[in-house]
Amino acid sequence: MNSALTFSFFTQLLTGFLARRSDFAQPVKESSGETHTMLRVAAGDDGALQLLFDRWKLPLLSFFYRALGSHADAEDLTLEVFVRLHRSAADYRPTARFSTFLFHIAHNLLRNEYRRRRRKPAQPVAPESFDYVPAEPGSGQELAELEEVFQRALLRIPEKYRTPLLLLQQQQLDYPEAAAVLRISENSLRVLIHRGRRLLKTEMETIT
Repeated sequence: MNSALTFSFFTQLLTGFLARRSDFAQPVKESSGETHTMLRVAAGDDGALQLLFDRWKLPLLSFFYRALGSHADAEDLTLEVFVRLHRSAADYRPTARFSTFLFHIAHNLLRNEYRRRRRKPAQPVAPESFDYVPAEPGSGQELAELEEVFQRALLRIPEKYRTPLLLLQQQQLDYPEAAAVLRISENSLRVLIHRGRRLLKTEMETIT
């Protein structure tokens, strides 16, 4: 499967569930069989590739949306993660957790997107655009408003704090795994998380 066909393949898979954005924030726990599934992908099993896509598409969409505040960019980057996963499958070695391998690809793509945006700044986004996670039924308007404040505050803090927070708090990676994704020490990660939480709290208080 070449890159163009792979992208088309995942675009078709993605079409069926994008309307269900309320479950973007649900983290996925890695199963013990995912390393084996990835080895099947390396052997050319496209069914195994689809299994990984179905399992990890929502966490990746949520990760990219929280980092960038754009549905379209989140969808594009999620597709690109799986294109690159397919492309690198032959070189995959199960020396780390699959989620570490997957989010390392995602992190590299995110860094590229940040660099692209710095070269070509995005247009300002109105606050009302940050509405992809609706309030749970019966929870009222306050939850929706809090969600908007949180997303706006998250996008205000520097990238170097935002991504570690997303990996730990949203994707529920542990410190060793998140540090491996970011290629930094655990001590450095803890410093980033501590400072990031303080900055996020300050931004939320400023907005509210």
